[in-house]
Amino acid sequence: MIADSSHVQAGQIRTDFVSFPNRAGLNIAACIDHTGDLRGRPWVVITPKYGETKKNNLQTAYYLALNGVNVLRFDLANHVGESEGQMPLFTIPGAVDDILAAYDYLEKEIGVSGAGLLANSLSARMAIRATAIDPRITYLVSLVGVVNVQRTLTIVYQEDVVANFIAGKRWGINDVLGFDIDFENFLGALVASGLHTLEGTATDLARVQVPVAFLSAQNDAWVDIADVEAVVARGRTCVFRPIKDAMHEVRENPEAAERAFRELVALCLSWARKTDITPAEVLVPDKKLYLRQNKIERERFRRAGPQPINETDFWSRYLGKYEFFQQVDVYQYYVQLIGGLLGPFRPKDVLLDAGCGNGLFGLWALRQLLEQQPEPLDPPPVYVGIDLTSKGLLDALSKHDEIRAQLEQRAPERASRMGLAYVQMDLDQFGGFRAAEEGLVDFAPNTFDKICCSLLISYLKRPQDLLRQLHRVLKPGGRIVVTSMKPFADLSDLYRRYVEGNDSEEQVESARDLLRAAGKIKVKEEQGYYTFFSGDELCEAMLAAGFRSPTATMGFGNQATVVSAEK
Repeated sequence: MIADSSHVQAGQIRTDFVSFPNRAGLNIAACIDHTGDLRGRPWVVITPKYGETKKNNLQTAYYLALNGVNVLRFDLANHVGESEGQMPLFTIPGAVDDILAAYDYLEKEIGVSGAGLLANSLSARMAIRATAIDPRITYLVSLVGVVNVQRTLTIVYQEDVVANFIAGKRWGINDVLGFDIDFENFLGALVASGLHTLEGTATDLARVQVPVAFLSAQNDAWVDIADVEAVVARGRTCVFRPIKDAMHEVRENPEAAERAFRELVALCLSWARKTDITPAEVLVPDKKLYLRQNKIERERFRRAGPQPINETDFWSRYLGKYEFFQQVDVYQYYVQLIGGLLGPFRPKDVLLDAGCGNGLFGLWALRQLLEQQPEPLDPPPVYVGIDLTSKGLLDALSKHDEIRAQLEQRAPERASRMGLAYVQMDLDQFGGFRAAEEGLVDFAPNTFDKICCSLLISYLKRPQDLLRQLHRVLKPGGRIVVTSMKPFADLSDLYRRYVEGNDSEEQVESARDLLRAAGKIKVKEEQGYYTFFSGDELCEAMLAAGFRSPTATMGFGNQATVVSAEK
């Protein structure tokens, strides 16, 4: 899709939508963020990280624009976003050419002969090569930059795919973090260009004559900081700045992200103005400005992107990817946290598992009752699982039946201590007039003693409607726990810890599937189909639905927002 030339005014910062050709003739969609002076102020180009678009760099761009630096940010060709091309054809050398095309545009259309360059994650490797060969790049700032592509791919795949490709292995089209890529083309271009090795990165940096900064996350699961320090030592003009308490997705930790943004902007200003600027001097843009612009760009991205598959089909395809969670310690602690917040089971308690998926929380609840409850509860509690997909419900039923059968063999007198019921339903249609009109299953007010709504609410069209309905069906004094992955959640450390402790190829492939599913979910979130909640946001939503005393905590390796409340 070719970007139009319209613009939008966002307070004191203006964003223009522009386009330009890359060196292969494909059209690149881009944004220019500025405060009105296109020629009298310094410039910086921001290249997107793999799997993301120019919209993901909006906050950084507004920091820079407010502080007097004009920004050109763009979507890569043959990549996700508005630019032309096909994602399966994406290559790292092709992305290097796209970066150089951005400098062609600045020089030809605006008369700018030099500009800084910002890159993130995998795009840092592309940026290092571009900086080594193009003197128009006046400085480079790398945020959590990948400097050893072969090592990072090995961590992700738990296989040295580069070495195996060189040895003759072929994959065809392969899912790379949620995107279908022609893997032979990708790896072939990577190896042919010499962009895959740490030594190649060091060689490129040795050619760079301009300032280079590496802002590296202290807790990065994908990048070995020792590798970064090694190439920094080889560079002529490199500085290294560790980001304390940060993961590869720096925005996962808002405090660390704020420090990184300020550090990044201060470096850009210092090098552009040739005078030292401290992070404390950096102006911070009004959050409302870039949130307003984010909404506009999200709608454009949604229109440019392919139509998402039906939600039932999507979750039928990807729900099974989450099976491995039940074997991960942080997930076990997470369900224990939910159970503890809901409180112990009592006789005739009725538990609603809203969005039960493949039954992992129900499995924990059964184990609590069937294995750890010292005495049978009479009358026994009842578990009701609701999910969108028949596959999820069948998986849940199978799991729950299996654990009951195991108990029956050991202690027949305790085998039926929880009643089980399952309902297939779109939880966007739960309760209210829609359920009545369409003849859907509904529940009377004040039906449930406990409600668990785990990692579901983010994926609904009308999350607030569901919260109101859950309030309606919860008994007075009843407990509810609602959870969401937090904004910019980072599963990399959880993934690495899991795969390093498992030798089974089946288990490792299950973990890879999780990363692939997470990549596709992230794109849908960027397009505005999904919304992830912070603790404050979810507490506010719970209060608006009528719940009392919502309290937020973090779970699932600090990547999920967990809010408990009562009616």
